Amino acid sequence: MVDKPSNISLSVIIPCYNVEPYLDKSLQSLERQWGDRIDYEIILVNDASTDGTIDKLNAFRSRFPDNVIVVDKPKNEGVAAARNSGLDIARGNWIVFFDPDDLLVDRGYDRLIALTEKGDFDILRFGVQPVWEGNEIPASDDTAPLSIDWQGTSVEYMLENSFGTCWSYLFKRELLSGKRFPLLTICEDTVFNLEILLENKLMARTLTSIYYYIGRPSSITNTKNYSRLNRHSDDIFQAINMIEGFKDGQSDAVRSRLKEHQFVFSPNLLTRLLLSDKKMGEVKEIVDALKKLSLFPLPSNLPNANFMMHVVNFAFKHQWLVPLLRPLYRMYRNR
Repeated sequence: MVDKPSNISLSVIIPCYNVEPYLDKSLQSLERQWGDRIDYEIILVNDASTDGTIDKLNAFRSRFPDNVIVVDKPKNEGVAAARNSGLDIARGNWIVFFDPDDLLVDRGYDRLIALTEKGDFDILRFGVQPVWEGNEIPASDDTAPLSIDWQGTSVEYMLENSFGTCWSYLFKRELLSGKRFPLLTICEDTVFNLEILLENKLMARTLTSIYYYIGRPSSITNTKNYSRLNRHSDDIFQAINMIEGFKDGQSDAVRSRLKEHQFVFSPNLLTRLLLSDKKMGEVKEIVDALKKLSLFPLPSNLPNANFMMHVVNFAFKHQWLVPLLRPLYRMYRNR
């Protein structure tokens, strides 16, 4: 990452792996971001795709050679490493992340940058609207200026709000100097965000949604592949341990908030362990570690607690039941 001031207002970092079917819409969405603004760069990182992704990226670069950079990685290393490759070369005064199967409100980034030019803060959080694949994208007013509805420090923010995903923030570039995503297949952006928010920088928020997160049955969080489920389990467990490391030197309030988020991750971990084909010895080691962190058994008042979560909790309290419940739980999840 270049550290000196730049005449580029915003760098958009986009990791791309086998996303050919979505690129026409997402790249068109990016085209409609800027109005008359020309001081931006789009960094498209091809993570060794095996479909036609690289051809579409190169075609887009040929149309906007002054604003688009394509990084063509020879080896697939995952979304975290792809974003890191973008961070290595980003020159914008502000950095934002975008996933290539999502969409943006017209002139969303242009209006966010206009907002940064009026305020004094290091992080800007903006609204994200989930839309299930196939549903109509809501209409929005792309001419209305955005307004700030909250300002404070990033620690104050994290004590009262969700940490969000990495693509719901604008970060000042100098704030990300030396920062990298941990090489996880899941939860990597929460860990990345936390490391930054805990530095207690000035922060602002606009509630206006400029990002459409498109939910898809085939997404990484909905996989039924055992090897990926095994890896997800390992990575969520690693993220829980990384959050544990963030507690050192923090106030009681921050430590409590971090533990709350570990509790959010824990049912996701146990669910994947039940869906995976990990051996029971490995499962026991993970559950025993959760007990040492006081994260198991799961409390009944967790957000989104439901009957099946209580089944998962019961199964791991009586671990001999796990091999018996695995096929039934898989049938329930795959129905």
